[in-house]
Amino acid sequence: MREPPDGSGAAASERAARRPGLAIAGQVAGGVLGAGMLVMPPVVAALAAGDALLVWAAHVLLGGSVSLVLAGLVRARLGPSSLAGAVGALLGTWAERAVDGVFAVAFTAGQAAIAWFAATALLTAGDGSPPRAGPDGLPVALGVLAVGVAGALAPVAPPAVLLRWRPWVTGALALACAALFWPADPGAGTALAPSGFSAPGALWLALTALFFAGVGWETVTGAVPAVGAGPRRTATGVALGAVLVGVVYLGLAAVQEHGARAPAGAPLRWTLAVATAVVLTSYVLTNVRTAARIAARLYPAGRRSAARGPAPALLVAVGAACCAFAWAGARDGGVPLLLLGPAAAALAGYALAAAAAVRHGGPLLRPAGALLLAVLVGLAVPAVPFLSGA
Repeated sequence: MREPPDGSGAAASERAARRPGLAIAGQVAGGVLGAGMLVMPPVVAALAAGDALLVWAAHVLLGGSVSLVLAGLVRARLGPSSLAGAVGALLGTWAERAVDGVFAVAFTAGQAAIAWFAATALLTAGDGSPPRAGPDGLPVALGVLAVGVAGALAPVAPPAVLLRWRPWVTGALALACAALFWPADPGAGTALAPSGFSAPGALWLALTALFFAGVGWETVTGAVPAVGAGPRRTATGVALGAVLVGVVYLGLAAVQEHGARAPAGAPLRWTLAVATAVVLTSYVLTNVRTAARIAARLYPAGRRSAARGPAPALLVAVGAACCAFAWAGARDGGVPLLLLGPAAAALAGYALAAAAAVRHGGPLLRPAGALLLAVLVGLAVPAVPFLSGA
């Protein structure tokens, strides 16, 4: 869940006014592409096997549809806001609190998943094969979380230039890992995929967990009102942003599944594993701060202090919740099962937005919102039978 833009940067605002479609596309791609570039290609490969590209394509199509509905909903009705702020303005304060609440909790589960993935990468560097699931990676995962929370508590924020370059570094590292580090099919029984799932259950888990990589489709709630483009340019910008996301993710998935693999030596494996752990720790740092800011909005005093940043006690509480989820993730398939936390939050937030489109939309937006709501509910319903034996 991305926070709304702060409006700073006269040059950026001027460029957005000249090319609103490109500005929206850049915001959508920048909002979606993050830690998921590193985490999700091997996870989806382990869960979906030969159907990984189809699962990725379905996710990009669904995510782009979410962005189009959200863009149409907020374009002429609201100012720049977060997803919670948008649904709150349209459905009431309860909806805003609900979205903030589920995202605050879900972010902690997501950081535990990121930490477990980093631990799995470091354990894989030894012989090139992901180890069987077990508690061996727990100390490493807790260490990643501890470093990330300590960084979040530091009084100095990461330099803006590092945050601007981080997605590019993450993408390049993800490409190298897909080609040289992870096996084409990491297999079940590891932290990347649970054993005992049926083929349809594994495909459902892959598609649902991908909403972790798709947290960011809601960026349009801030970007579209800020740009002020007309309906055609707005739709073009969102579609172009979805295409950019699809090119990156489908490209990474194709390399993961079909790319030629030269045998990587131990030094290269360790270099890629350590780099993965460092980059993912930086995401834990910023995401813990984001989760604390979201949690602060749930009570009046926190809302008043949100502009100054979350209180240290709240950051510690978020870090403790991350560590608790990490303990729960010490099992086979721990990474995708933990990713169901942010996936559930995204599904809930997007479903409320679709309901708002049905309630407040025009002749085109209402049926689009109804169809999107039906798809999201249909994606959530299989959770009970598929997870009952997990």
